[in-house]
Amino acid sequence: MSDTDTLFRCTVCGGPEIARSTMRGDGVRVLFCAGCGMGVVEHRPADTAHFYTDDYYHRAEGSAHGYIDYEFTAEHGLLWTRVLIERLLPAGGAVLDIGCATGFLLSRLGPAYRRAGIEANPAAARIAAEAGIDVLGADVLAPGLAAAHRGAYEIITSIATYEHVLDIRAAIAASLEMLAPSGVLVLEVPVISPTRSNADWYGSSFEHIFYPTERGLRSLFASFPGVYFTGTETAATGFSSTYIGLATRDPARFAELGDLLAAMTADDPTSLAEDDARLNLAYRVVHEFRPTPARIIRLPLLLERYYSPSLGKRLMQLWHGDASRAALAEQPWRRAPSRGTLVRLPLLLGRAIGRTLLSRLRRLRAA
Repeated sequence: MSDTDTLFRCTVCGGPEIARSTMRGDGVRVLFCAGCGMGVVEHRPADTAHFYTDDYYHRAEGSAHGYIDYEFTAEHGLLWTRVLIERLLPAGGAVLDIGCATGFLLSRLGPAYRRAGIEANPAAARIAAEAGIDVLGADVLAPGLAAAHRGAYEIITSIATYEHVLDIRAAIAASLEMLAPSGVLVLEVPVISPTRSNADWYGSSFEHIFYPTERGLRSLFASFPGVYFTGTETAATGFSSTYIGLATRDPARFAELGDLLAAMTADDPTSLAEDDARLNLAYRVVHEFRPTPARIIRLPLLLERYYSPSLGKRLMQLWHGDASRAALAEQPWRRAPSRGTLVRLPLLLGRAIGRTLLSRLRRLRAA
């Protein structure tokens, strides 16, 4: 038995046994609890501030920490979250975003929303504050922060954040403390999938401390009395899995969350009501990168309300792949539209989307 086995104590369930371990690309071991399945680095750092310097949201190529293009990642990574918030709080309300970065998500909510954030990166926090976001602090685990805002928020979002904290159970406990009685916690974390490649999580993002599994997350939320939890693994094309989770203390709200999750993850949006279809498209097409003919035909519903140049860039990536495959299948000697051509397509879409793209998609839908 190693020293690690002797000293191990799971943060989530308190279990003392390690089921297995995996070596990350940087040589750090990730240990998985035998009791609940949650993963954590072998030696948690005393502090994480050195990870979140001013270049974190615009890192250089080849760096193992942070984002190359945060705004683009946020556009396709957070659109489903925005649509879900607007479904849950159509008349507005109090929203807290843990790990708010520059306020990308919050700034896209209308004036009916009272917007607050928590952000570790000082430069990003200043930008968020300048955009009118009430930045509560740098760390959800800061002493007294949760108590000072107990029950204050109708929705709390934590997208790609909990894996970075020093204590995942304490971070979720603080989040639940700040929820209003019928409030909803919306989270997304990397998940170690039993069926898909986890190479992205073991080979990069070395600032991550926790490596959740679905069993670990369900065990974690089950440890909070009176909290209902549901979720789904997100199998984004070309990328390792994440897990989207929804939690609330309100049984009626939980039933609503079940309906929204079913609409969001439905295979075929054809029969969905328009608001449900928008949520489905934001998740299935933009976030998961999985267009189908049925989804593309309904895409105008999403674009009419949420189009942006970054969203056009995301769709360009989809079209480039489809156009290349179609050209090779039809005439192997024909060249597909070049990536350089399609990379600049958002310049056209920004001006002509109302006239050209939407009208064509509407014709497809009517056919």
